[in-house]
Amino acid sequence: MLKLFQKYLVGNFLPPFFMSLFFFICFLLTSQLFRLMRIVTKKGVEITVLFELFGHIAVSFVPMAVPLSLLFAMIYTLNRLSEDSEIVAIRAMGINKFKLLMPFLLIGAFCAVSVFSLNRNLIPYSKRLFKNTVIALTSKGFLSDIKAEQFYTEIPNIILFAEGVENKGENLENVFIQINKPESNQVIMAKKGHLIKNNETASTALNLRLDLFDGNIVTMKSNEEIEKILFEKYEFPIVSSSDNKFVNKESMKSNKVLLQTMKETEEKLKNRDQLNKVDLDNTERSYYRSRLEYWTRFNVPVQCLVFVLLGFVFGVKKGRGHTKNTSVKALLIVILYYILFFGGISMAKKGKIPSHLAVFLPTAIVLVIASRYYKNLDWQS
Repeated sequence: MLKLFQKYLVGNFLPPFFMSLFFFICFLLTSQLFRLMRIVTKKGVEITVLFELFGHIAVSFVPMAVPLSLLFAMIYTLNRLSEDSEIVAIRAMGINKFKLLMPFLLIGAFCAVSVFSLNRNLIPYSKRLFKNTVIALTSKGFLSDIKAEQFYTEIPNIILFAEGVENKGENLENVFIQINKPESNQVIMAKKGHLIKNNETASTALNLRLDLFDGNIVTMKSNEEIEKILFEKYEFPIVSSSDNKFVNKESMKSNKVLLQTMKETEEKLKNRDQLNKVDLDNTERSYYRSRLEYWTRFNVPVQCLVFVLLGFVFGVKKGRGHTKNTSVKALLIVILYYILFFGGISMAKKGKIPSHLAVFLPTAIVLVIASRYYKNLDWQS
């Protein structure tokens, strides 16, 4: 049960926390704003669909925004209380620093459990739905967006070029298509092409096929083999909604599916001698990415608690006579954390260091720094 002064601290902390959370989510949303507005203006998407997309992408930014919001809210709240000598008054009551820290730790623990729960299913689902809906909406205006003698690149991993375009993109002449895949690249050339689009009942469902006539397919594999196939007619599926998962990256998988993916790739790697070089490289990349995503979901809750402690030690000031701003130190430590974190992630994706080490080492370093400052916190002055 929280005491009166602890409830008072919580009441002062929550408003800046929610404001910081709102600010960081909105700031991260700006990276998707122009892309979504382009879809709205060019594809004729309803405003309700736009708000739905913003909701899904906002949910996916929660794990990144919550730890930072906890940190900045801690520093702001304790700085203000210290400047008003309210921390001094609490000290005069004989309150030790752990009792002062405890309500903030409880909030941090609640946020940690909430983020971990969201990361199990809801956030991966939101990421998958956002990405796949954007792909479907982008493809929905495919017919009208194709221009003669211009490269079209809005379909993922596909570059399309046509010398002639008629009937608002339905009929194409001298078609060139490049398909980029991890294991190979394909080039399709045809004299004529006909786009066929079948809309379904769902607002974002779409089947889009390109029928090609009198052409050839050239496949260039990673082992430098080249395969060429001639055809009179070839049905090239650009977008299909028969499977509602256009994209399903590791960050878009639930914990259960992610663990299953890790087990499958581990079994494949045990028999690596039976895999060719391309399959082995793809399996290793999938394994490294899956482990990174898995351990990151466990790291975020720990990061919440560590950032609460970091904000506490740099938020408490000695009083009005000591105006030295320690927020800069906290900011530098946060920058160091993300430099180490993203640097470790980059190395772990290549298998140079273990995934759990890349994820947890920066958090452990910040925890050691925060613990040392907490131990040396001048509580008696």
